Amino acid sequence: MGKNWLITLGVIVLALIVIGVLYDNGMLNFEWQGLTMIFAALAGPYTFIKKTIFKDSKVEEMKNRHKKVRAEEVIHRQVVDDEIQKRSDRIATLNKEIELAEKRIEVIEEKKKRVVTDVRNSSIEEMQDDAINYFGD
Repeated sequence: MGKNWLITLGVIVLALIVIGVLYDNGMLNFEWQGLTMIFAALAGPYTFIKKTIFKDSKVEEMKNRHKKVRAEEVIHRQVVDDEIQKRSDRIATLNKEIELAEKRIEVIEEKKKRVVTDVRNSSIEEMQDDAINYFGD
């Protein structure tokens, strides 16, 4: 009885290896999704052992590219953050300049109102004297 079990176990292992190789090569792609899932489950141990023993160069290449992209992304983020900070500082500076300009405009408007009221309230003789003072004879 022990020999029969050993032969049966050997046949099962051999079948699993064959299914794993066929699945790994893409030959077990069926239209029926359930059957494909069954074969994928049967090929799981073979795929796990294969991936554990043999390193896949494509996977390693993808991991290296991913690390490189991550490093470039960190650098890019830093550059973009610096640019954003510079622009924010520039916006703050411009806002301060705008506030100062608005205050100057308010001062000029007040002076204009005072001049207009002074001109309306002054007599002709005062206006003539002021014209002579400002523009000469």
